[in-house]
Amino acid sequence: MSAVLSGAGLGSDNTSQGKQGGTSADVQNIFKSLKQSTDSILPRIDSLVSSGNATDKNVGPLVGELTASLNKTSSSLDAIGGPASTEGGPSQEEIAHLVSGIVRDITNTLDRAKNASGISNLNALLSDVDKALNQVLQGLEAVLAGVLKLVAGLLGSLAGALRSLNLGPILGTLGL
Repeated sequence: MSAVLSGAGLGSDNTSQGKQGGTSADVQNIFKSLKQSTDSILPRIDSLVSSGNATDKNVGPLVGELTASLNKTSSSLDAIGGPASTEGGPSQEEIAHLVSGIVRDITNTLDRAKNASGISNLNALLSDVDKALNQVLQGLEAVLAGVLKLVAGLLGSLAGALRSLNLGPILGTLGL
């Protein structure tokens, strides 16, 4: 188990503690890594949109990077291999705040991009993001049962934007 976690970049040896799965600190680190990625990708999309220079050719690869980061996050959550312990680590509420901030940032950026005249295939790109982000949310719930209810509570005001982007699976997973 520790080899799996170390291979996922988590670096936690849970076998010596007799635990199945990782810790909430492992989960937090996974989402901090995702936040670093989104903090790099999303401002570039925002800049292209606000300058009027957003096109399929320059936004598409950035949305591809975002999707790849989400897929990596999902794989890292899967590598935890079971329920994560919150003992001695961040609470579910802390992780819910981190995750909801990431989802909010992604949604706000994509919501602004949907009106960019130079992007014609945004719906196809959004479908990929929707699938990847939905897998991340499901993976989060698998390792920290109950946390999605907290995330959904924090994102309630964002339901309209998620609907306008046709992000149905995410809405369903969050129960919005």
